[in-house]
Amino acid sequence: MKSVKIVPIFYLVAFFFHNYNEVKCNKVYTTGDNFMPCSECKDINKCGGCLFEYNESLPSAIELKLTKKNRDKNIHDNLKIHHDSLKLGNVKYYVKRGEGVSGSLGNASGNDISNMVEIHNEIKNRTEQKEKNKSSLSFMDHSNNNIEEGKEGYNFSKIQKHEQDGFEKIKSQIDKDATSSSDSVEYDNTNRTAPSKGVTIEETSDNVFLVPLQHLRDSQFVGKLLVGTPPQEIHPIFDTGSTNLWVVTTECKEESCKKVHQYNPNKSKTFRRSFVKQNLHIVFGSGSITGTLGKDNFILGNHTVRNQTFGLVKSESSDNLNNTDNVFEYINFEGIVGLGFPGMLTAGSIPFFDNLLKQYKNVTPQFSFYISPNDEASTFIVGGISKSYYEGDIYMLPVVKEYYWEVKLDAIYVGDEKICCEEESYAIFDSGTSYNTMPSIQIDNFFKRVISKPCNEENYNDILKDYPTIKYVFGKLVIELLPNEYMIVNEDLCVPAYMQIDVPSENNNAYLLGTIAFMRHYFTIFVRGQEGSPSMVGVAKAKRS
Repeated sequence: MKSVKIVPIFYLVAFFFHNYNEVKCNKVYTTGDNFMPCSECKDINKCGGCLFEYNESLPSAIELKLTKKNRDKNIHDNLKIHHDSLKLGNVKYYVKRGEGVSGSLGNASGNDISNMVEIHNEIKNRTEQKEKNKSSLSFMDHSNNNIEEGKEGYNFSKIQKHEQDGFEKIKSQIDKDATSSSDSVEYDNTNRTAPSKGVTIEETSDNVFLVPLQHLRDSQFVGKLLVGTPPQEIHPIFDTGSTNLWVVTTECKEESCKKVHQYNPNKSKTFRRSFVKQNLHIVFGSGSITGTLGKDNFILGNHTVRNQTFGLVKSESSDNLNNTDNVFEYINFEGIVGLGFPGMLTAGSIPFFDNLLKQYKNVTPQFSFYISPNDEASTFIVGGISKSYYEGDIYMLPVVKEYYWEVKLDAIYVGDEKICCEEESYAIFDSGTSYNTMPSIQIDNFFKRVISKPCNEENYNDILKDYPTIKYVFGKLVIELLPNEYMIVNEDLCVPAYMQIDVPSENNNAYLLGTIAFMRHYFTIFVRGQEGSPSMVGVAKAKRS
C-alpha cells in the first residue's frame, strides 16, 4: 500500500518541479489566462493582446549589417560617457516626438549622440564653476556673519521631473539659439539659459541641466535598396521610428557625401522631379543636409515600388565653429526608409511601405526584424515572418495610436522591485534606436540597482550572476531581459545598455526598446491594422544562430 501511495506523489512532485522550472526559464510568458488567437478575439484592446497566426506567404528578406559612426572608437563609448554625465548632477536628456531626423524622435536643434564628450565636459565645467561661486559666496557671508544665507547652495543630488511647459520654454530658447552664431554669445553663470559653444545645454531655475538630442542614432543596421532604372544600389536604415524616405545623391558635391554610395538621378530613366515647392531639410548635431523632392522606382527584395516620392540630399554642411566632422564623415549609411505610420509623413502623399502594399495587394501588411548576435547576419523581412528566427509563440500587442509603434506599458520590474508605472506609460519599439531608455524620474532608481562594474570577456558571466532580471509587463504578458541581454562590455567595464531619455507628451512617459538591448533578443513583428482591426506589435523569443 505504501508503494502505491509513493508513486503518484513522486510523479506529482516531478510534474510540479518540471512546470515550475519551465515557467521560470521562459522569457516571454503570460500571467492568468493564455492569449487566444487573434482571429478569435473580437476586441484586441479588451483581450489585452492575442496570439499571432502564421499564414503562408512569400516574404522578401533583406540582409542587414551593423554600421557605427566612428570606427576608431569602441561602439559603446558614447553610452558610457552618457552614464558618466548623469553622475555630475541634475542632468536630463530629452527628445520630442516628430521633430528629429526625418520626423523621428528628436529635436529640431540640439546635440548629436557623438557629442557626448563635449556635453559631459560642459556640464562638468558649469558644475565646478557653480561650486566655486558657492564657495566664494560662503566666504563673503561668513565675513558678514550671514552664515545661514551662505549655506544655501545648489543641489544636484536628485533628478527631478520637468513638466511639458518647461520643454516648450526650452524649445523656444533653442530655436532662437539655432538662428544665431555660437560665437556671439558669452556664457555667464548668472544667465541660466546661456548656450555654450559646441553643445546646447539649458539650465532651469531649479538648477537642472536639460540636454536636447536631435536623434538617438549611434550604431545602425542598414540593408540593400535599389533605386531608379537601371537600378542603383544604396544602403539605408530601415527605421520604425520615422516615416519619410530620403537618399544621398550625386548632387551633393561635398567631399563627405562622396564617402558613401550616391544615387545619381540623371542616370535613371524613371526619375521625375517634384513640381511641389517643398524642400528637404534635416538637422544633425554636427550640421545639416538639405535637398528637394522627386519620384522614382525602388526595389526592395522581390518588390518594385513605382513612383515613390522621396527626398534627394543635395548638400551637406558641417558646424565649422565647433570643428566637427560632417554628417557622412562619421556615419556610414546612405539614407533612411521610414516604416512608421502616415501621420508622421512630411515628404510626399504616401509612405514607402503603404505604397508597396497599395501596389502589391497579395503582400501581407507586416514586416519583421531579426537582429542576430552576429551583426553580419541580421534580417529585415517584408510581407511576413520566418519561423527559423524565433521559438515559441508570437504575442501580439495593440498599438495605442498609429503614429509610432507604441503600446501600453503596465509595469517594469528590476528584480522584485517595481519601478514603473504609477502613471500611464508606453513602450515604443524603435529599430532606429540602439539602446533601451528610461525617463529621468526612474533612471536614478534604476542605476542604483543596475550599476556598471569592471569586467572583461573572461569573467563576464561570473560578474553578471549578481544582476537582476528586468521584466516588462504588458497586461498579462511578461517579457524578461536577463543580465547577459541588457549588459554590454565596453572595454573593461560591464555597462547597462540603457540611456536616460525623456519623451514628454500628453501620453506621459515613453520607454524606448531598441535594437541592441531588446530586438537582438526578441524577434519583433510589426503588423498594420486592416478592416477595423488595430495595428499591432508582436514579440517572440529570438533563436540564437
